[in-house]
Amino acid sequence: MTTIALHLSPGTSIADGVALAQRAESAGVDAVYGIEAVNDVFVPLAAIAAATTTIGLGTYVANAYARTPQAAAFAALNVDELSGGRFTFGIGAGNRHINEWVFGLDSSKPMAKMRDYLAVVAALLTGDAPDGDEVGGAVHHMQSRFVRRPARRVPVVVAAAGPRMIELAATASDGVGLGILIAPDHLAGDIRPRAEAAAAAAGRDPAAVRFPMAAMVSVDEDAERARALTRRAICGLFHPVPHPYYDFLLRQQGYAKVADAASELAPQKRWNEAMEAIDDELIGRLTITGTPAECAARVEAYRGIADEVICLQLQSGPEGDHDGLFEMLSIACNRG
Repeated sequence: MTTIALHLSPGTSIADGVALAQRAESAGVDAVYGIEAVNDVFVPLAAIAAATTTIGLGTYVANAYARTPQAAAFAALNVDELSGGRFTFGIGAGNRHINEWVFGLDSSKPMAKMRDYLAVVAALLTGDAPDGDEVGGAVHHMQSRFVRRPARRVPVVVAAAGPRMIELAATASDGVGLGILIAPDHLAGDIRPRAEAAAAAAGRDPAAVRFPMAAMVSVDEDAERARALTRRAICGLFHPVPHPYYDFLLRQQGYAKVADAASELAPQKRWNEAMEAIDDELIGRLTITGTPAECAARVEAYRGIADEVICLQLQSGPEGDHDGLFEMLSIACNRG
């Protein structure tokens, strides 16, 4: 079954996030997620946990470079307790440019860090520690004697783009967390087989690996206006420099010319020229764009391929106007 979730936009205030989560809960949306960019993600989720009763919630995703795995796990356990067991911990290595600009950290070699990070986080969130006195490795570690059995096993999802991170997520966590700009056929034909093969090789049940996916959603009664907003948002991913994750995804899925144009033009703020490189075929294949009914129909393309579609709305109407989004979510949830 594919569930439907709401992704809170970066910069959403705590009060607005709570109000959106409450509205989503009333609409039958399955979960709401916060993203960590240049803000803390746990405090807003704690507020949402206290203001809701049934909707799932989680980080999608927290930045592994923003805190130690111990601090992240303790925060996750606290929000899970506050929510009554509704929390999912999504973690990723973040954008290497943001990690350098904001945190002053070099994150150009994330694999060793994420292996150790996951070992510590998994031990604390499940209560299971490997044999020996230490958990983790050279980058992150702790003494096994501090691992305690939590009240509930908190699920862990790892954000992944490249092959090695996909395989790590499939073998060391509960799910492969996927970002925006992924086509259903790319997920079904490339990402899932790689992850499931890695899980099987590690002795895990491939069917137990989850595949949540964030989706860029541009919903407007004027479909052309929705597409224009999507074009501008995609170009924004390449300013002031190309975002490594999305540049990689476009090239992997056959859009190298678009990535080349955006990489050259967006840093110069030549928006109209950059937007001209993005045709309707790309928008229709990689995003959820159009009227509420068209967007809801687009969600259907991911049914049975993604385990969860996490909708990140681009603001198309007046600030704070989410009626189109919730109309689309209501249609999609009712179809499920």
